[in-house]
Amino acid sequence: AGQIGLFAGVPVASALVVFFAMSGLLIYLPFVRDIAAGERRVSIAGYTRRRLARVYPAYLVIFLISSFVLQAVYRTNAVDTATPGSDIGSGMMTDPLKLVLNLGLLQTFFPDSIQTGINPAWSLTTELCFYAVLPLLAIPLVRYVRGSSRRAFILAMLPAMLLLLVGLGGRAWAEQLYRGRPQLGAFGAEFGANGVAVLSRSLLALADNFAFGMVVAVLFVWMERGALTGWSRRSVVVLGTALIAVGGGLGLLVHDSHPWFMGTFIALASAALLLLIVEPSARGEGSALVRWASFRPIEYVGEISLSVYLWHYPMILLASRWDLIGPDSVLAMAWSPVLIGIASIGLGTVTYRLVEKPAMAGRTARMRRA
Repeated sequence: AGQIGLFAGVPVASALVVFFAMSGLLIYLPFVRDIAAGERRVSIAGYTRRRLARVYPAYLVIFLISSFVLQAVYRTNAVDTATPGSDIGSGMMTDPLKLVLNLGLLQTFFPDSIQTGINPAWSLTTELCFYAVLPLLAIPLVRYVRGSSRRAFILAMLPAMLLLLVGLGGRAWAEQLYRGRPQLGAFGAEFGANGVAVLSRSLLALADNFAFGMVVAVLFVWMERGALTGWSRRSVVVLGTALIAVGGGLGLLVHDSHPWFMGTFIALASAALLLLIVEPSARGEGSALVRWASFRPIEYVGEISLSVYLWHYPMILLASRWDLIGPDSVLAMAWSPVLIGIASIGLGTVTYRLVEKPAMAGRTARMRRA
């Protein structure tokens, strides 16, 4: 069971790295287009409204239901209190300070509250920090373009390079702090109730995940503008495939010796995969990979993925509380994801239609009446 848990944890952690790299690509894209054109078109007010509406409404509704109705959130650090196969450490959040921090998605900034509430929501805090930093890095660059495509390309790459250096430095700092406290264990140092975990879950140590996706955004825009004429489809496929193999291999290789840098290499592989997916679109072409990814059931789960992501851990706690998973076995390993998946997708559909979609469409008055 321990070995199964170890190898199951690798793709779960890698999925979050893919998510951060994808955010780097998608959220940076309009800023890159502004830099390439030498013209500011992104509205800070509109950008801020969209980013907050994307995260907070769904999160707040799911957190409040999970805490006060289902009583299935962590009241203390999940890593320090959780017991596999049980809901120990969970219940209704009553601590006023932790409640306020969780409502504001600020719990990850403090050792006493990190990994409380809906514990995977730490990633939303990191995402929000990226949203806040990106305009500060990108918008001032527009004025320095001065009509040169090469100059614009270098300027567009600067925020990505800066975040890459920040992420590598933050990871090295966190790993050095962990070396001085080996009693924590690597997993405890990354997620437990301590300062190393606060640093490890912050944008300071995860900025490189976004940076690799931002590089893809720059390449996408320049291919879209017809500027990278030397990049053929074949050369992109060869390069992307090689980077996926190298990044994935090195990520697994450093898993034990330098666990903080595993995410860096997985982010490199993730960005290479994203490049393979979006490169045909930049040239106005189609591809089998895009057609497969556009299969409607996959696309639909992507649309509701934020709600599914937030619901899945309360569902795990409830399944453990109600003995729906059973003892460790091959059957339980196959049955559990199906059970949690059905419940999370079902609830995710409801919150997406009633909360997320209206919020993103700006129908706040209608939501208040409801």
